[in-house]
Amino acid sequence: MEVKKVTGAVRDAQNLVVGGASSHKGSATLSGNQSWLTLDFGVEVGGLISMQLDSVSSSSGLALSFTESPMFISPLTSDDSSYPSPNMSYDGVLHLMSPLKGGLWTQPSATLRGGFRYLTVASTAAGEVSISNVSAAISFMPHVQNLRDYSGYFYAADPIFHDKDFLTKIWYSGAYTVQTNTVPLYTGRQVPFVSSPGWQNNATLGVAGPIIVDGAKRDRANVLGGDMGVAVPTQFVSTNDLLPTRNALSTMFAAINPMTGALPESGPPLSQLGSDTYHMWTLIGTHNYFLYSGDAVWLEGVWTNFTKAVGYVLGKVDDSGLMNVTGLRDWARLGGGGHNAEGNALLYKV
Repeated sequence: MEVKKVTGAVRDAQNLVVGGASSHKGSATLSGNQSWLTLDFGVEVGGLISMQLDSVSSSSGLALSFTESPMFISPLTSDDSSYPSPNMSYDGVLHLMSPLKGGLWTQPSATLRGGFRYLTVASTAAGEVSISNVSAAISFMPHVQNLRDYSGYFYAADPIFHDKDFLTKIWYSGAYTVQTNTVPLYTGRQVPFVSSPGWQNNATLGVAGPIIVDGAKRDRANVLGGDMGVAVPTQFVSTNDLLPTRNALSTMFAAINPMTGALPESGPPLSQLGSDTYHMWTLIGTHNYFLYSGDAVWLEGVWTNFTKAVGYVLGKVDDSGLMNVTGLRDWARLGGGGHNAEGNALLYKV
């Protein structure tokens, strides 16, 4: 961690960084409204912030803001996670409850921040406040002790490219992305979204956890079958941690339409319906999970729903011999219904 930015009346900000040197080692002091500092954790993290409030007064106030990009560092707002706004101002900041009390402060669990790199601590009142021991308790991969304990490894040096380790970085970035998207069961983004300013990540995401979701921050509102086409093979080759996949697939099969066999596009709390392509991606994800795990007991448990779901899409094959896609919801594709190539390619894979 390092100090990224300091504005206003801030003393000894470097004390918040391990190894910082100052005559008052340990605490940083912010004084007056519009004084703030930004800490850089160095990588994408997510979870709950804790800090020690060493010195406060009745006229002290603090707020926290979060962002993944240095472009959006601000003491007044965080980058959006609840709902996208044109000026990136929907979420706002997290105000510490007034009046401040000295001692250890930990972020309320409902306001967990799914993904950020930069944390801004801002004074919101006239009085001084001194803080120390700022930390982030990572919430993703809650069932794993060592996030670097990869069961799969990748190394490919490119002596011609300006960054010879570029491909290796891409591989590990993909692995880490899947790790950040593996979250505790009761930390989903609330739907309907909370009103602005604010965010809440305390919704139930499925039938069991940990569970893999669409995204660590904005898209932690649901399991998405379509994402499993990439995420499941990535999990297998990097960590071989398939429990979150099994829980995600179980969630989708638990929400099957018992009359038609249609699977939802997304899991709870978003629970969107009407996507033939994501329906088939869930079926493909099931195949991949069994291929990688050999988990016959689990497969037997969902087999009735699996075959009913296969029958649902086979029933859309018409006299042309092609599937007529009628569930039109899809990612970044409009007007993709009818005898389109994507739907029929997925059906062929199923």
